[in-house]
Amino acid sequence: MVFFLVFVITAVAFLRERGQGTLERLMASPLRRAEIVLGYMLGFTVLALVQSAEVLGFSLLVLHVHNVGNVALIFVLEALMAIAAVNLGIFLSMFARTEFQAVQFIPLVIVPQMLLAGIIFPVSTEPGPLQALSHVVPLTYAVEGLRDIMIKGADLTWSSLQLDFGVVLGFCILVILAGATTLRRRIA
Repeated sequence: MVFFLVFVITAVAFLRERGQGTLERLMASPLRRAEIVLGYMLGFTVLALVQSAEVLGFSLLVLHVHNVGNVALIFVLEALMAIAAVNLGIFLSMFARTEFQAVQFIPLVIVPQMLLAGIIFPVSTEPGPLQALSHVVPLTYAVEGLRDIMIKGADLTWSSLQLDFGVVLGFCILVILAGATTLRRRIA
């Protein structure tokens, strides 16, 4: 849920920044592209972390979702996916000219990940080619990691959880770099 909400908020807000000329004024400053993306990323990440904490707290305290694992570990994995969603939103918003176009990335990028990640249907019940595709989707690793922590009580000594964290962290780094490299000095 956090991945979806954070992606939408970031993509639309970043697009508004471009539309209002704020981003163009920043690009005229001596700041480097990576510094601008880092600034936006940090700002949106604070909001994403608050949302992550709210969703986690609501899930555990109000909905009483079963958990035998470390809550801090759950939050860290959830926060990594939120950071990934922030940067994915920044990256993909660079390819949209309107808010409507930014929202159209949801069925292209977010929905397939949710369908393939094992949230709704177990990955093991998917046809072979879709199972292979599921193992490319970073959300699959986040879901598996959260299941291992919450249901099995996994910690970072588990090699499967280390893999899940590594893939999610790698995806974070990839979309941060993608966002920094696609930000253009001159915004059309």
